[in-house]
Amino acid sequence: MLTRARFMRMLGPAVAVLLTAAPYAAAQEAVIVVRHAEKADQTPDTALSAKGQARAKALADLLRGAGVTHVITSQYLRSRETAAPLATALGLTAEQVPARDLPALVARLRALDPASIVVVVGHSDTIPPMLTALGWPGTLTLKEGDFDDVFVLAPRPGQRASMVRLKYGQPSS
Repeated sequence: MLTRARFMRMLGPAVAVLLTAAPYAAAQEAVIVVRHAEKADQTPDTALSAKGQARAKALADLLRGAGVTHVITSQYLRSRETAAPLATALGLTAEQVPARDLPALVARLRALDPASIVVVVGHSDTIPPMLTALGWPGTLTLKEGDFDDVFVLAPRPGQRASMVRLKYGQPSS
């Protein structure tokens, strides 16, 4: 007989978290999810390009007055560099959570004050499952050139999160 517990073990930990914790992943006032800015090249841990650095500054300008209390990035340089201007402007230290460790991200968000407003800088392949884990029921595909999205989620424990998808300006080269 296939029990729920056995079924969850078969799916693996990341999928199990998505299925069991999605409506309960976070209780922050808001979780703002962005993709890293444009990268310099295709190497695995590349820095931002000049255009990406300009976009990171534009992101800091956009979110400077949003009440952000925490910044979380992946371990990759492009993610950390995207968050750096905002974290510096707000006097915050960005925390790192491994890019594909969704259970660790969910645990970190759960540990934060419910009144917090968190910015999470992710990647094209980590943002869709992250939004699902935060309780958003929609589907999303990010293309290689999608660097200008800001996803503002309002998680509601026990309910679907509401989300607003914004675009922010194209930096000049």
